Amino acid sequence: MVDALKKLPATPSLMELKPKVGEKIQLESRSPSGRFTTRLVGYKEGGSLMVTASASSGREPVLTEGQRLTARLLCGNHIAAFSTRILKVHHTPFAYWHLEYPQQLEVRRIRQHTRVPVNLKVSMDEYEEGTILTGVWPCSGFCTDLSLQGACVEVSAPLGKVGDKLYLTVRVTVADIDQVILAPVMIRNLVQTEGTPASVYRHGVEFLELDEDTRLILASFVYQQFLVETGHIDDLE
Repeated sequence: MVDALKKLPATPSLMELKPKVGEKIQLESRSPSGRFTTRLVGYKEGGSLMVTASASSGREPVLTEGQRLTARLLCGNHIAAFSTRILKVHHTPFAYWHLEYPQQLEVRRIRQHTRVPVNLKVSMDEYEEGTILTGVWPCSGFCTDLSLQGACVEVSAPLGKVGDKLYLTVRVTVADIDQVILAPVMIRNLVQTEGTPASVYRHGVEFLELDEDTRLILASFVYQQFLVETGHIDDLE
């Protein structure tokens, strides 16, 4: 996902990013190894960050004061990562931690053409009946990555030539709700992969003239998968 992120010209401070109270923060420890999700309670520049204590699931190691951690949090359309440690563990009036205020941040911006890896079954059909003479329509394939602008579709035979238009149908799940995307696309590139037992043709397709509802579903799904890939929400499978 490194190529899907773009560093800012000048790294802002945490105060400049203005993270919201209640924002999820992913914490990761190397020794003992573990990953935790907490929420931001508050922060003071140069002081500390207050976060809710992660509830142990029985598999998670218990973190103690002085524990070194890597933190990641979402601030608007930016993701900030930094090193920190637990300064103080409190149990009353609720369980929370004081984390060391970050001296340096690595901040990256989510770009509009961020691609997320997926493994979705798709159906491809002619844009207009009879415009593509080869193949039997509709045909099935697999979508291996997806962005707001297009997708990569793999099938066992070419769907057409560069510049041809098709219809792509794919079922996605957004917030546990099944949605169907029916989108007109144009083939922008076509490559036959090598080193596989059977021929696989990889098509790069661009979305064309999506209606507002489809754009909203697509954006929600891509953003959701991006957060899964970067560890900000749990895997939804």
